[in-house]
Amino acid sequence: MLQVIDSFDGLLPSDLIKHDLDADGSLELIALLRHPDGIDVIMHIYRTDAEFHKIFPESQNENNPLICREVFVSTHGNQPAVCTRHLISYHDFGPPELYRLEFYQLQKDHLVLAHQGFTEGNHYNILMNRGAWAFHAGQYLEALDFYNQAVSSSTGEISSRAFIESLFYLAESRKYLKDFKSALDLYQKIVLEFSQNAFTDAAQREIELISQNLEHPEALSFYMDVNSHINCDRWEEALELLQNHPSGSAESPLLDRMLFTRAEVLTALNRVEEAIEVYRMIQQKFPDSPIIESVNAALEDMLEKPEETDGL
Repeated sequence: MLQVIDSFDGLLPSDLIKHDLDADGSLELIALLRHPDGIDVIMHIYRTDAEFHKIFPESQNENNPLICREVFVSTHGNQPAVCTRHLISYHDFGPPELYRLEFYQLQKDHLVLAHQGFTEGNHYNILMNRGAWAFHAGQYLEALDFYNQAVSSSTGEISSRAFIESLFYLAESRKYLKDFKSALDLYQKIVLEFSQNAFTDAAQREIELISQNLEHPEALSFYMDVNSHINCDRWEEALELLQNHPSGSAESPLLDRMLFTRAEVLTALNRVEEAIEVYRMIQQKFPDSPIIESVNAALEDMLEKPEETDGL
């Protein structure tokens, strides 16, 4: 008798893997699915004993966290493990590519992360993406190390575009470490020593921001703390900092930028009406601010009538 165990709307089967994942003598079934337009796979795991049932994801309503490029069976600590390969592509100068490897083990019907790491290599694309992973985790010293390795890559001459991109993120890392002099030197190198490139405008904006506020180190440092939270997708922490720290108050020499950042954070947290109020406050209080064009554009976009976007 046929029995429907599970169904997946809009997904295609990619592979089936059988393996005893918890060394109990009974096989588990790993079903891999993918979207018709994608190449990444989604993993579901089932027990195949008398009570055939799904064990991962653990509940029907749970968002599946394991969407990856590849799944295969391996071992960790002499025990069976499911290994997932996740493409890391903040920078796109490969191949070769960087992958994050995650090893999961089945313990009492729960899938537990036992170990994680990265594929190895000294090609600049791999080193840059290791740097980016550290950068977006707030590990700026580690990011500096990998980007410096990329700039002096031993596996062949780094492309000029990748070199400039590495310089920019070296500058960004220095900025978040509050080494403003070194950051300025790197931003200026991008602007002055290379022809117009993808990072010229961004580097010039950072030069102006830092140069104009070096006499206000406390406010500048606080502004970097807020933006570091944003860089790491810690939006709630960024908002809390803006609301509770005196450097985010009306006395701050960077108040226009603080308010703009507050509006961006509120927007990211889906507090749109509050964000609109903040943008309007900037327009009223700082009509000559160097960021007023960005304020106007953001507000116009948020106030755009629904019918104007229909069909886009």
